[in-house]
Amino acid sequence: MPFELDDGPTAVRVTAEMSTAPGDLLPGEVHERALGQILLRRGKVSEANIADALEMQRQEGGRIGELLMRNHVLEEEDLLDALAWQLDLPIVRDVKPEECDPELAEKVPIAFARQHRLIPLRRVGRAVEVAIFDPLDVHALDDVRRAIGAEILTVVAPGQKIVEAINKVYARQEGGVDLGDSNEDDMAGEAEELTDILDLTDEAPIIRWVNSLMFNAVKERASDIHIEPREKDLVVRYRVDGNLYEHKHANRNYINSILSRVKIMAGLNIAEKRLPQDGRIRRKIAGKDIDMRVATAPGVNGERITIRLLDRSSVLHDLSDIGFGDDHLVVINELIRRPHGSIVVTGPTGSGKTTTLYACLAKINTPDLNILTVEDPVEYQLEGITQVPINPKIELTFASVLRSYLRHDPDVIMVGEIRDGETAGMAIQASLTGHLVFSTVHTNDAAGAITRLVDMGIEPFLVASSLVGLLAQRLVRRLCPDCRVLYTPSEEELLKVGIDPQAFFSGSLRIPPLRTKITPPPTGKLYQAREGGCGKCSKSGYLGRLGIYELLLIDNEIRQLALKNTDSNSIKQAAVRSGMRTLRDDGAAKVLVGVTTLEEVLMVTAEDKQ
Repeated sequence: MPFELDDGPTAVRVTAEMSTAPGDLLPGEVHERALGQILLRRGKVSEANIADALEMQRQEGGRIGELLMRNHVLEEEDLLDALAWQLDLPIVRDVKPEECDPELAEKVPIAFARQHRLIPLRRVGRAVEVAIFDPLDVHALDDVRRAIGAEILTVVAPGQKIVEAINKVYARQEGGVDLGDSNEDDMAGEAEELTDILDLTDEAPIIRWVNSLMFNAVKERASDIHIEPREKDLVVRYRVDGNLYEHKHANRNYINSILSRVKIMAGLNIAEKRLPQDGRIRRKIAGKDIDMRVATAPGVNGERITIRLLDRSSVLHDLSDIGFGDDHLVVINELIRRPHGSIVVTGPTGSGKTTTLYACLAKINTPDLNILTVEDPVEYQLEGITQVPINPKIELTFASVLRSYLRHDPDVIMVGEIRDGETAGMAIQASLTGHLVFSTVHTNDAAGAITRLVDMGIEPFLVASSLVGLLAQRLVRRLCPDCRVLYTPSEEELLKVGIDPQAFFSGSLRIPPLRTKITPPPTGKLYQAREGGCGKCSKSGYLGRLGIYELLLIDNEIRQLALKNTDSNSIKQAAVRSGMRTLRDDGAAKVLVGVTTLEEVLMVTAEDKQ
């Protein structure tokens, strides 16, 4: 039975297309197989890609096109072109909010529009033109036709463009908010976007202003929001890709109201302003489940609030997506499948250690393993894994939870951080008694973890016996692939990161195998960020971050050095002689393939002397 509308041109095209499909397919597969054939003919996917997507569809459901996009084998633009050709529909590449009729938008609820990624554009005679990402979502189109009371002319448009238009068109209906913003930009334009966070029609200006901060923080990929009272005003700063920048200001008269609103959302005591408090907010923002950790602290000009944003939908990265080279991946995949031993990740706060550990756990998370974690706090909830947040107020510490965990028959234990000798001792004992232990310590490089554990009071022979691998890491900003520019580096620049200028300019330089989807620079050239960036990267020249790594394997030589309580520099030199890439070496490799810059690598590896 084909999908169809009651009437209208879309129904005719869809039904006609589906009636020509083979008759030996399962119900609901007709369109999918026809679309697959179009994509195959155009050379956009392979038969293996289609087969994989169809198998996913049988198990999970969903549209074949979206499954192909999820598998990273099909671009959205190619999918839209194929759908438009198949259904004989026009394509709108950019949905401009100012060209959308607000009277038509009022007749379609915002939650419905966002869920189905559609938006009414304009009247065309007696019909209404509607932009939609999935033109075969005919039930949604039928609902829009009834709500508007006119026939529908369907056009295909990119999903993200539709969502952005929805946010702006529906926000205009809510009216502006002005809290005395001292920025040059008008406060109202940004504050109105709050409707995307709650799907409510609350008209309170303070609520809308605070929600707009969260909406825009997610939109701009911020990891933290800093709300800071100053002598004459209140300033809000975002941290994006590790860098802080001012986002907006508000009149000082509104400070108490803004801080109280955030406290209420986080479940904190609004009357307590003398002591620090911690809370948590959960919201759905722009279709993403966002956890926000809220911390307050008293200051001279009033309380300040810091909000850490955690995107629950994007926490679980595959190890191959966060910057590991192919050679590192082979070793890591072997280490995390060992039956026992300790794997320690090192680096300063904010260097991505937790993300790496979660990626390791996700890789080995199967029903036949009992995986337990103790964290401070639990940043993301992992399905099928028992996670416990520590609480020193009730003496629930890393060590006490570890002691309890050993009575729960664990296979794998993750300790969020080794901070003291007691925790270190428990972790080492667990690894020696048949458990695989993941943990982190704060040291500058991988070799430093050995001496740090000894300094905590662990006997060198226990450290040498339990450790199987040490991983140091840092985060560098990724170059925006849309606006990066080529340049010729000087010999001095190359030497600073350990690149041989002669080999570089001759094209004989050996580059470690790294997984990247972007085109590397030609011989004798490197990429750098374009000044002023572009719209995609918010004018910064960078888009996201990736890790650079130093993987130290505990072989016989390193084990003997650890037994002798040798200093970390000697251990590092021995590891380099055995083939270890230092942080700076790995960073240089990522510069050579065009994903980051010399400046980024030099900045985060300033202490690396190798």
